[in-house]
Amino acid sequence: MSRRLTANLVVGLILFSFYATSYSALLQQRSEVSLTSSSSSGIWNLPPVALLALAGEFKGLMADYLTLEVGAQLGTELVRNPAGGFRVVRKHYDWPGIHRLFVASQTLDPSFAQTYIVAQGWLPWKPADMVAKTQEILKIATKNRDWDWQPAHAMGFNAYYFLKQPGEAGKIFLEAAKTPNAPPFLTILGARLAQKGGETEAAIIIMKSMLADKNSEEPGYTDMIERLLALEGVLVIEQAANSYEKARGRKPSSLTELTASGLLAALPPNPYNLDYCLDTAGVIYFDKPDCQASIPDRSSR
Repeated sequence: MSRRLTANLVVGLILFSFYATSYSALLQQRSEVSLTSSSSSGIWNLPPVALLALAGEFKGLMADYLTLEVGAQLGTELVRNPAGGFRVVRKHYDWPGIHRLFVASQTLDPSFAQTYIVAQGWLPWKPADMVAKTQEILKIATKNRDWDWQPAHAMGFNAYYFLKQPGEAGKIFLEAAKTPNAPPFLTILGARLAQKGGETEAAIIIMKSMLADKNSEEPGYTDMIERLLALEGVLVIEQAANSYEKARGRKPSSLTELTASGLLAALPPNPYNLDYCLDTAGVIYFDKPDCQASIPDRSSR
């Protein structure tokens, strides 16, 4: 009897909390004076540990509710004009409070997809400090949804677009490509960005580990092999260019100068039938026909 009474009390408390917070949100929505979303009020302001204890066996339900609450606070608001009709007003958001809602929802249900999807759709596009917080949410989603490549894909996008870290983005994309049923483009894109960000060797290691588990008949296998060969060619050139810089105190101005130095006997073959080139910043390309090299090099064909 005591267990049933305890369960009934917990359910009653949860329902009462839902009612109280819903009513509070309704009153706020009716107010035309304050346009600020006060996401810091209500049960979601409790520490995640307290929410776990409060939710009991209804963790998934409460996680759903909190994510829906975030969605209700985002977007624009219709306000009635005194003269009649309505006008659209842009809300002023409490981003730290909204972030707490996402964290609470994910704490209650770490594998709930909608939490990271909504978080990615809003948080990184707003204040700059929200990008790192979004990455934390996506990292947890990646860990708890090991069958889903999309959280890692979003992490890679954020690293490239917001954080300006192409090398890190490339490594994240390559890790995402290991997920079952991940699209082949993740491998190609990941290898390209990793090489661009100076992570050529890391990209080669990851791609080799991926190819070890693949069948040659699988879609995208040939593309992966070609990209791997191209990266291995880039790595050979990069290592020779580093040796040149140590010996001469400067980077080579062209690949012709590099091969003439004797540090690189010949340029490695390029599976894309393009010229490797060295741009003015010292970056080596294998797939850029219009690369602005100091001296275009044609000897790789």
